[in-house]
Amino acid sequence: MKWITRIVLLVVGLAAVLAVAGLLLPRKVNVERSVTINAPRATVFALVNSFTLFNKWSPWLALDPQAKYSYAGPAIGVGAKMSWIGDPGSMGSGAQEILESHPYDRVVTSVDFGLKGASMLVFALNQAGAGTHLTWRMETDLGMNPVSRYVGIMLDHMVGGDFERGLANLKTLAESLPQADFAGLAAQRAQVKPVMMAFVHGTAGRKDPEVAAALGKAYAQMGAFMKANKLSQAGAPLAITTALTEATFEFDAAVPVSGTPQKPVPEGSAVQVKQAYSGQALLFVLKGSYSGLLPTEQKALAYAAAYGIERNGPVWAEFVSDPGTVREADVITNIWVPIR
Repeated sequence: MKWITRIVLLVVGLAAVLAVAGLLLPRKVNVERSVTINAPRATVFALVNSFTLFNKWSPWLALDPQAKYSYAGPAIGVGAKMSWIGDPGSMGSGAQEILESHPYDRVVTSVDFGLKGASMLVFALNQAGAGTHLTWRMETDLGMNPVSRYVGIMLDHMVGGDFERGLANLKTLAESLPQADFAGLAAQRAQVKPVMMAFVHGTAGRKDPEVAAALGKAYAQMGAFMKANKLSQAGAPLAITTALTEATFEFDAAVPVSGTPQKPVPEGSAVQVKQAYSGQALLFVLKGSYSGLLPTEQKALAYAAAYGIERNGPVWAEFVSDPGTVREADVITNIWVPIR
């Protein structure tokens, strides 16, 4: 029986040696990969600062396409949370939450894979010419479990490929989005109430004097129409962008009105009356010269696209200030993007 005792002691001793050796291995392990993306930092930041488009680039979606996802908290930034319930044999179930958000430099999330443990995911963004250098790092605390520390030795091999695929997907997605740099542009969600408006459809070149002349002509037509039909102005003038190319700006110039025309408006009339958009919208405020109007509209659309917010119609500008009574630097224009 002595040989059995010797084997038991050998096994116990070997286990003890492995346990002690395991505790000597690093407790904290990092996995890190980087990529350079030909897109503004604001665009890349938006993609990692929200979970709305996460599964457009996630390397893990393919592991369990049938997993069920749910979302809680704000849609953007700190507190945004995504949970999933999946196949225990593949991705399993878990949750990810944004803990830190520092525009346009850094986003930190906590990812909990349930029984597999929690880790920190850090996205660090740096300027790279006109593009963005993005580093994705996973920081894991393996605790006092020696078995976990042995797994930690293989963690880079196990997860590194996922990070590389995810960053490649993120690069493709970011570079496919509108490229206007919306850094510093603040958005508010608002509910737009329905109003009646008189409007004139028009087209102009992209140069500021051409836009101003076309809008001025349209508002003059509406002024005459409103006077003839005894309609009162009920809000700030609007310019609804119906089409925009490198050479032309197509629009509906509009004025909110109270009352209704005394007789039906002929189909061929240059001025028509209809109800304006009502519903959810993103509001962006432009302060200063009207020369920033169309560029700000483009930035607003890029913002919505990067955050996965679906548009629900054409963008419009609301001319809050009268440039004849305030300095150009103080002119306020509201940019509205209707959304679903």
